[in-house]
Amino acid sequence: MTGEIVAIIVLVVVNGGLLWLILSMQKHFKEMSKDLLNRVMARNYETFVQGDVVRAQAEKPLTPEEIYEKQYERGIPV
Repeated sequence: MTGEIVAIIVLVVVNGGLLWLILSMQKHFKEMSKDLLNRVMARNYETFVQGDVVRAQAEKPLTPEEIYEKQYERGIPV
């Protein structure tokens, strides 16, 4: 009886480890394929680097003045 419980616990731990491994590999593969696709779609290396710079700049939060300037230039979407 005790041996069966230990075997079940070991199998659950092994299954959990395999699940974690598969999910982490999928995440890594998605990141890698996304980066490779961006490199292929860029016309040249300079365009690729500029795209990385734009993505990095887009992550910073906008100040109220910047938001106002964007809305003033384009108008408020309805």
